[in-house]
Amino acid sequence: MRAVAAAQNIMEPTSLPQFNDVRWRWIAYGASGVVVAAVAFGFLHEVELKQDVQCEIVSPSDVKVQGLSGLVSTVYVRPGERVMQGMRLFSVQRDLSLTSDGQRRPAFDEQMRDQQVRTADQQYEQRKAQLAAQLDTANATVASRRAEMSALDEQIAQNRQLVNEAQQKLSRLQSVSDYVTADRIEQASVDTHQMKISVAQGVARRRQLDGEIAAQRGTQSDLAAQLKENDARHAREIQDIRMRYEQSRQDSTISAPKSGVVTFSSLVPGRTLDAADVALVISTDNQGALRAALRIPSRRRGFVRTGQTVRLKFDAFPYVRFGSYEARIDAISQTTVQSPMSPAPASPASPKDTGDGDFMAWATLRGKTFDYGSQHFDILPGMRATASIVVERRTIAQWVLEPLFRTIRG
Repeated sequence: MRAVAAAQNIMEPTSLPQFNDVRWRWIAYGASGVVVAAVAFGFLHEVELKQDVQCEIVSPSDVKVQGLSGLVSTVYVRPGERVMQGMRLFSVQRDLSLTSDGQRRPAFDEQMRDQQVRTADQQYEQRKAQLAAQLDTANATVASRRAEMSALDEQIAQNRQLVNEAQQKLSRLQSVSDYVTADRIEQASVDTHQMKISVAQGVARRRQLDGEIAAQRGTQSDLAAQLKENDARHAREIQDIRMRYEQSRQDSTISAPKSGVVTFSSLVPGRTLDAADVALVISTDNQGALRAALRIPSRRRGFVRTGQTVRLKFDAFPYVRFGSYEARIDAISQTTVQSPMSPAPASPASPKDTGDGDFMAWATLRGKTFDYGSQHFDILPGMRATASIVVERRTIAQWVLEPLFRTIRG
């Protein structure tokens, strides 16, 4: 009976606490506590402001051969083969047309190059022969002037000796003037004067020869400089001819930029390559870390700096399921550059893209796998991703009160 009574007591409804049973001050305390906690959370908890840009994973060990267009004529390597730097990879023909005389364009270009080289050689030899003849003439003139100067020196020495003898004779005659006639003294004086004039003329002629020899030496130096300039001009003309030929050459043989192993090849003789096609991929011995190449539009460059955190959301690993991959920016270009991810030139539909390129930033990945729980996925070169750059961290209070702060600052 007691058990039945107890069960009846338990089943009977009890009076629940009513709201008016709680004092108002406790409601105020609870509300104040919630407000204080919310305010503290708002001032202490930080949120991240991000900017999304496009990026691509690149590897220092993989070299892509691309940017070429034309018909593949010959392939020298196959996938799996090891190549050395400078080794021939393949040949491309860009022009299959014929000239007016029926020759193939490459053969015609080679013929024109050879003709231009021969013409330049002929002009060089003619100019060199002219300068050499002028230099020989100048050398002969200098030699003749020096021979004349040598003879003139002997003549001047003899004339000076005669002047001395004439002066001695005049002195003897003047000493015995009482015993000789005046005509003899006058004649000796005239002879002495004539000898002095001859010496003066010889000295003047010698100075003239010195001037002529100096002028001929200047001519020799000028001709020697012209010969050197002629050699340099000829070498430059030959170089320009060959450079123009190489720039306009339609047949190209591509060499390996670095040593390594060919891991991919899309080359088949007879296939036409486009500039966007990757012809070959060479894996070098460089085992450096993978890097993410970020394309930073100009309007977002001001928010990016070295050391910022980047969260990569790979296209191959959906962000909603796998999350993001964290890295840090370690280098930023100081000017805009063109990249395969750069937009096309501006069009009326997209006025913001100027087509002048973008700033490039690089972030080094800490590994080569994307870890998701116990699973490890390989990160491969060429994968595309969206990089969320953390440009600023703010508390919730700063975020909410930003209009107020802007008004105060304004």
